[in-house]
Parts: sequence; C-alpha cells; structure tokens
Amino acid sequence: MVKKNDISLSVDEVVTTIRVNGIKAGWEQWVLFMSDNHHDSVYCERDLEREHLEEAKKRNAWIFILGDLFDAMQGRFDPRRSMEELRPEYRREDYYDYVVKDIAEFLSPYNDNIKLICPGNHELGVLRYANTNLTDRLVYKLRDAGANIIHGGYGGWVRFLFEINGGSYPGYSMKYFHGAGGEAPVTRGVIQTNRQAVYLPDADIVVNGHNHNAYYVPISRERVSNQGKLYMDIQHHIRVPGYKNGYGNGRGGWEVTRGGVPKPVGAVWMRMYFDYADTRKIKGNNNGLIKLQFIPDIRGAANLADVTAVYAGKIYDEDRGGA
Repeated sequence: MVKKNDISLSVDEVVTTIRVNGIKAGWEQWVLFMSDNHHDSVYCERDLEREHLEEAKKRNAWIFILGDLFDAMQGRFDPRRSMEELRPEYRREDYYDYVVKDIAEFLSPYNDNIKLICPGNHELGVLRYANTNLTDRLVYKLRDAGANIIHGGYGGWVRFLFEINGGSYPGYSMKYFHGAGGEAPVTRGVIQTNRQAVYLPDADIVVNGHNHNAYYVPISRERVSNQGKLYMDIQHHIRVPGYKNGYGNGRGGWEVTRGGVPKPVGAVWMRMYFDYADTRKIKGNNNGLIKLQFIPDIRGAANLADVTAVYAGKIYDEDRGGA
C-alpha cells in the first residue's frame, strides 16, 4: 500500500500547481503521461490502455491525459466520418452524449488518480464543427462523481512543488503541449526538441503527443545559479504515442492509402523520488534532492484490424499528417 502525502492542487490561468507536503526518506510518486487514447475508436488498443490505468491505480500514480482522449470523428456533420471506424455500441442518435457517458464510466475507477485532462485537436474539431465541448462535459461528469480533476488547455504548465523536512524545495516545471503539424516520417518530431528547448527555458520537462510517435530526449544544459554557481541540469523531452493503431494490418484504409506508416502504442511513466541518504552528500545540501526517472512503456500494436475502406472525407488542417 502506497502512503498518500498531503497534496494540494491549484490553478492560475494556464499554470497548474501540485504541492506535496511532508516528504520523507523513501518517498516516491509515479506519474502516467497518456495522450491520443482515441478511446472510442475501433482501432484503440483498449487492453493496453486499461493495463496502464490499472498499473497507475496500484502505484497510486497521478494520471495526466494530454489530448485526444476522444476520437469523435463519426458525428453526423463531420466530413471525416466513416462507419467502418465506428464501434457498434456508438451507432446511435445520441452519439456524442453516449461517448461522453461511456468514457466517464470507463475512467470512473481511476477518479482519485486522474489529475489533469486536456483537449487535443479531435476535441477541438468537435467543438468547432458541432458546438459541443467533449472535454468540458467529461470533466464535469467526473467531478460530479467526486473527482478533483483539472481541465487543462491544449497547452499549459504544471509545477511540482515539494516540502521536505519543513522547508520548501524548488521543484520542477513541466510544459505540456498536445502537438501540431504533420507526422514527421523522417525525424518523428524529434527536431521539435531543439525548437522547444529555445523558447521554453524554464521547463524541466516538455511533453508532447499528437503525431503518434514516441521519443525520450534528454538535453543537458549549462546553468548559473542565483548564487553565481555553475551547474548542469537536464531538460527532459517526451513524446507520447497513444493507443490508436489506424494502420491495421497494412492492407488498406485511411492510414495506408494516404501513405501512413505503422506507429507504436503506449504511454510514458515519470517517477519522482527522494533518496535522502544519497543526495545529502552534495556539498551545501542538507535536505536532499527530488530526482526524476522516465520509463517509456512503448509497444508494437496488437490490434491488426483489416481496414479496407478508403477515406474520402475532408481533411482538416489540424489533421494533416497527424491522426
């Protein structure tokens, strides 16, 4: 059984602050980064999605869902709709309503773990063309059931602050951004790490999704403290692939006929931990340090569906290259 610390959440515009008090030797906190679940898609790898959620529950992990939790492309007025991609249980007049209810029920066992749910381009597409905010409706239902969940933005910040031995520790800042642009078949989006490192100098962690690729890129930085001391740190860049395998078995379908490629599926774990005995050896440090560890759980797709339809609908700008 993982002992729960005193945790508080607060929001100031685009910045969410999570403060942990009473940290002692042996403390650790897991965080599960999910993105691009596309839960209501027939191509969602639901077994792996549930496996990660169950593991998060066992670890008492915080869960961040960073966009495209919904697929939601099968609305009556959505030019992208395809009946072959619509799960049988969603073939009903109240399609959007039922999808919100179904996902709320699916996530309800993890209400205590979910800290942040954000919209992606799929949710914003529904808002733009069908005038309903799926993320807002979902968060409302989960809160109504007792959850303390932050409704994040397409992009935003999370600060992790810690109280150790009665004193404050500076903590870590995380920038999240669902993502934009194409799927980057050559670089897989890794080139964005260099661009983001330039305009996000205050971020210790940068998390992206959207293009269904995966990477972890640590960038070492030379810094000078406010006390005039030279030190090195790491800016951690993460891209979360998600759970949708639109490529299927490669025989046909929208992903194949547009020249798409197979994509990995999975999520990324972050472990924050406090090793007082080890970090106290650092000169001038009496309280120890909170360390970070990143563990991607990335796999090959298991749902090799036979997708035969050729997608002929409208391609929105935000969907070009991405899914």
